[in-house]
Amino acid sequence: AELGPLLEELGIERPLLVTSERWRGLELPAADSFYGVKPHTPVEVVEEVTRAAQGVDGLLVVGGGSAIDTAKAVSARTELPVVSVPTTYSGAEWAPGFGIRDEERRVKAGGGGARLAGIVYEPELTLGLPPGETAGTALNALAHSAEALYVEGRNDEADEQALEGAKLISASLPLVLADGDYVEGRRRLLEGAMHAGA
Repeated sequence: AELGPLLEELGIERPLLVTSERWRGLELPAADSFYGVKPHTPVEVVEEVTRAAQGVDGLLVVGGGSAIDTAKAVSARTELPVVSVPTTYSGAEWAPGFGIRDEERRVKAGGGGARLAGIVYEPELTLGLPPGETAGTALNALAHSAEALYVEGRNDEADEQALEGAKLISASLPLVLADGDYVEGRRRLLEGAMHAGA
């Protein structure tokens, strides 16, 4: 419900949906779609999405860190704005940096400069996320909170965000691992990851 109004507010009328086959059934306001996202953001996929992005005015990404990194890499190349709908707790939606992998050359690289325009959180899209990915990405968000408390340049506002994120994640993760269909717990994990990313 929040996505259409956000795209309108951002002036994005013809976004390219960047996601995996898992989300093919979602009805989203996209002008075109790319369903070939792969784990670890292969450079070939970034090139395919860059070609697919001709004639669109934004990138709408649904998925976890690999999908979001793919869209951010394309954004850095094309200067298109990115609106993320994260389906894990990785926090990739908060940073303009990204990682990509070139399997042929056996090189992992990265970059920055993605144009982050907006984020929409929908807890129901995290239902069905297996326990390993749930715990792994939530612990990644928890690590972001911990890092924010000692990193050079830390400040009181960031400390508040980090502590709130850590509280929400540590309280909610055991409940979600015990019951993967606990929507309110998944909402709190997304909220915790949001604070960690902030």
